[in-house]
Amino acid sequence: MLTESRAQPLLHRYPIRHTFPSREDAASLNLSLSRRTWHERETETTVRPGGGGPGPPRTTRRTAPPHLAPPWPHRTVPLAVASPRPEMPLFSVPKEVAVGTAMLGVAFATGLLAGKRYPSLLFGTSKPHKSIIGKSSPLWQYILDHSLREHPILKKLRLLTAEYPWGKMMVSCDQAQLMANLIKLIKAKKVIEVGVLTGYNALSMALALPDNGRVIACDINEDYAKIGKPLWKEAGVDHKIDLRIKPATQTLDELLAGGEAETFDFAFIDADKESYNEYYEKCLRLIKKGGIIAIDNVLRCGMVLKPRKDDLATQSIHHLNEKLVRDARVNISMIPMGDGVTLVFKL
Repeated sequence: MLTESRAQPLLHRYPIRHTFPSREDAASLNLSLSRRTWHERETETTVRPGGGGPGPPRTTRRTAPPHLAPPWPHRTVPLAVASPRPEMPLFSVPKEVAVGTAMLGVAFATGLLAGKRYPSLLFGTSKPHKSIIGKSSPLWQYILDHSLREHPILKKLRLLTAEYPWGKMMVSCDQAQLMANLIKLIKAKKVIEVGVLTGYNALSMALALPDNGRVIACDINEDYAKIGKPLWKEAGVDHKIDLRIKPATQTLDELLAGGEAETFDFAFIDADKESYNEYYEKCLRLIKKGGIIAIDNVLRCGMVLKPRKDDLATQSIHHLNEKLVRDARVNISMIPMGDGVTLVFKL
């Protein structure tokens, strides 16, 4: 059983002593630690009349000046003699420090929550990029320097396309090289491309095909393709590229109607995102078993994590991603290259 003295709270057993170097410090801190009235005691020594030695001490009281009076007159603080080594209260800090610390805490918490909800605020700009690794990053340049084997005509077309504002829509050069390597690996002869732009990827695939190979290039705008056409010819592969300017679904339906189902080896999809599922289903019918479909922009700059309700393109990509992972007709690999590419292998 605890004795009375041991049962006392620690704050009663070990009282905190507050000392201040001066009245001004006490007034500025606005502390109220006692019920004693605000005053200071001055002890004066009196002298007995006739020089009979010192008289009894006399204590006087002096009220503090108005500018030092506490804001609450009914609660006051005792003044102590100034100490040569002033001590700060053990559990007290100046008001400015407390407010500053609280503001820093709020700022940190706000930044942490914002970073979780909007990772782009912490890890880079929120503007879309074609590549997950920024093209101004030294790491991106390292990848190109140590892996890219770009045909001179391909490089010429890439630099030419980059001069236009819409040039960022072009497939990344390292990704185009991967598509070309896959075409060589499976010894492809017939290829479909949905979405051509200036034809950089069409040219890359045509260079990988044998001389009797063919690329069915689907687009609805020939203006961009006109930029690449002269370079297709310069590279000596223009006879391999069959450019069809009409809605891609119409071209794919014509191929199916013409009896070309399961005759293609490879397909690359990089067009309007809302139609991706339709493009995928038609291409899946057109390629043979063991063929590959490459689907571009499957990460949408990270927006697939939480698609906005008004962003139909990202919603479409997200739904297709969810469908592909459960599609028993194929095997897949999602690769964080460029803006994300999923390789679909038909079983």
